[in-house]
Amino acid sequence: MNYYKVEAKCGHVRKSHYIIKSFYVKADNGKEAAAKVRLFPRVKHDWKDAINAVCKISHEEYIAGRVDANNDLYFRVTNSTDQRACKCVAYDEVYERAMPKKRLRENKTFYYIKMQKIISKDMRRQLSEVV
Repeated sequence: MNYYKVEAKCGHVRKSHYIIKSFYVKADNGKEAAAKVRLFPRVKHDWKDAINAVCKISHEEYIAGRVDANNDLYFRVTNSTDQRACKCVAYDEVYERAMPKKRLRENKTFYYIKMQKIISKDMRRQLSEVV
């Protein structure tokens, strides 16, 4: 059994925002460690890129990391209201998720004219089949 430090993107800060926190787990390999952490509370479960990094560590680092995690207020509070009241999160550590921008049609009139031509051709074809 090996020890791993897994950095994951955690939530309860704002919509489409995250904070990076470290989790210390025992696992046979890095893939199993990442899978375990992904199921932990507060981790962004539905994001494909929820796991930032997986590092193999020694037993001493594992013990020290677990102690630090137990002392971290972010993991002690039960909901986001308590989190704001206790000021568990320094908002300079909060990152915004990079979302791709929606593609806008720059020339809408050209698009509509093109669609009208396609529709009129299709209507003429259907009328010629009926007659």
